[in-house]
Amino acid sequence: MKIIFGFLLISCLNIHAEWIEPPTRSSKGFLVPTADYIPTFPQDHGAHRGYALEWWYWVGHLETVNDGQKYGFQSTVFRVAGDPKNSKDSETETFGSRQLFLAHSALSDRSEKQYLHHERVLREGWQAQASKDTLGLEVAGIEARMLVDGKGHRLTTHYPGGGKLELELIPAKPLVRFGERGLSRKGDGAASVSWYWSYSRLKATGVLSHNGQVQKVRGFAWMDHEISSSQLGKGLAGWDWTCMQLDDGTEVKAYRLRKDDGSSDRWSAVYWIDAKGKTQHVYADQFTWGEEGDWTSPTTGLTYPTYIRINADHPTRGKQSYRLRPIIDDQEFYGNRADNAYWEGACDVISPDDEVIGRAYLELAGYGGGLGARLN
Repeated sequence: MKIIFGFLLISCLNIHAEWIEPPTRSSKGFLVPTADYIPTFPQDHGAHRGYALEWWYWVGHLETVNDGQKYGFQSTVFRVAGDPKNSKDSETETFGSRQLFLAHSALSDRSEKQYLHHERVLREGWQAQASKDTLGLEVAGIEARMLVDGKGHRLTTHYPGGGKLELELIPAKPLVRFGERGLSRKGDGAASVSWYWSYSRLKATGVLSHNGQVQKVRGFAWMDHEISSSQLGKGLAGWDWTCMQLDDGTEVKAYRLRKDDGSSDRWSAVYWIDAKGKTQHVYADQFTWGEEGDWTSPTTGLTYPTYIRINADHPTRGKQSYRLRPIIDDQEFYGNRADNAYWEGACDVISPDDEVIGRAYLELAGYGGGLGARLN
């Protein structure tokens, strides 16, 4: 086990897993993530150009230092490869290549009940670049770079109308890699696997420029970096996903892979991350994802189940229950294509005693149809 920048890499404790050997390449010719891979940093924070799909994802809850105004934020960079013959070009040869980048930025203003979001889609070039050697992203208003001391990174997100969020993000616990033998499975298809690495609790400090005001902010964030070449297995329509940061210093990640008939795929899972970064999980036969309320978008007409209850059997602590309640109902992200719309929003985590016990982000994808075809 390698220690880089003072952060330990923690593997997950696997329960009731079934091994399916992945192929070397996908049906389209892209590389498929391999088992037992131990990432090396900072290189593996960078782009993995031989793989079809990759994203760097940040969400978090912030408050202003002076008056306690509360915000949620999302900053996501997607890399989508074209022809696999061109996917591994060097950084000096990629201008005008088939690498496509998308930048999704959003800000949820709890006090004003406002939700801002913005999408830009660019071919790799001067406005869309990703280093393959370290965390070095400059994509359409989202920039991410390692700090000089290597103990964290800086994230800058520009919003429409001149707003900007500048954060310094420092891990409060080790990076986690999810899945059996380091592979996160997304269905029964042998190639439907990913490398899935997360910082589940990042201390966030910085400055928010919003509505003509510049204020210092602080809070906590979550970062995912996921690499794959076939993100959804056959027969899957989309996913419901959440990351929770609880007040007791632990985190919960849960997701339901939705089949075309609305049922949950067996590889759906709940993960618990303790205060030291140790992880345990269960699969679909040991938890339920219940819907307690929904919201219909006046823009797209799509209906999303945004009020959620998750009941799960923890391997050692027994039955656990979490309810998610959005801080704003309208947190639908839609960009250049209406069928790409999804709901991605800041939520409170509610206990069975109806007390707020943490903060969460909830992602509901594929409710516009056709998601599976685009991610395979």
